[in-house]
Amino acid sequence: MPESGYGQQEQMEDPSMEGTLRAQAEMIWPLEQPVLERLGFGSFETLADLGCGTGQFAGRAAGAWPALRIHGLDLFDRHVELARELWPASEVPGVSFEQGDARATPWEDGSFDAVSIRHVLHALPDADAVLAEAQRLLKPGGLVYVLDEDYAGLLFDAPGEPARRLFHDARPALAKHGTDLFRGRETFRDLRAAGFTDVRVDPIVVDTVNTEREPFARMMTFWRDGYAEFIAEAAGLDPRDVFARFDALIETLLDAERYSCWLLFAVSGRRPA
Repeated sequence: MPESGYGQQEQMEDPSMEGTLRAQAEMIWPLEQPVLERLGFGSFETLADLGCGTGQFAGRAAGAWPALRIHGLDLFDRHVELARELWPASEVPGVSFEQGDARATPWEDGSFDAVSIRHVLHALPDADAVLAEAQRLLKPGGLVYVLDEDYAGLLFDAPGEPARRLFHDARPALAKHGTDLFRGRETFRDLRAAGFTDVRVDPIVVDTVNTEREPFARMMTFWRDGYAEFIAEAAGLDPRDVFARFDALIETLLDAERYSCWLLFAVSGRRPA
């Protein structure tokens, strides 16, 4: 069994992450739901949501497809507790949450029609273990769905090159902690290497035209509060500089005359029948 910890666990479990997950879901879900419809989520009976966080995805999926039985799993017990509070079994009977490691789940082989893994793999040095676990959990022909991040796809018309280069400058330092900020582009290849078939990519572009600026800026504010000091320490930068770069991005997101976007990769594949 893999070790339960990972490189940026402290930041992922910072209280700011609760706000991050909520803001991300507000932004992404309206664009993501049509992709999931095309992939057949409405026909599935069971879904394992690995790295479910506070249940923002699972709760919305349960609302969209009430017949779907969703089992969420997250390493951080506080997130599991909050998920249960936000989506109580008395109100959302098709959803359950438990604490556990996505790399070694407690469920039996071939238990699920689909497995979702969202905003997780870039933070793990052993992402292949999560994909292997998804393969084990799926029924033959079952679907794995990965929403992965690539921070080179965060583009801002920010006033100044330092702000625009924030995540490029942070990448080498965070790699030492097992986090790959440019991982999203590799997910297609990783799913094929893990043995999945019919692998496809549905790009999702969240921008300041198709979503409200406020949740986008709110997400970036939570990122700043949870990650600025970590990035500064890891990269040997002045924390004041990193905070200033984040602030410039937040100001850009709120400026109606400036454009920003976030490219995400919805990558899916099938366990061989």
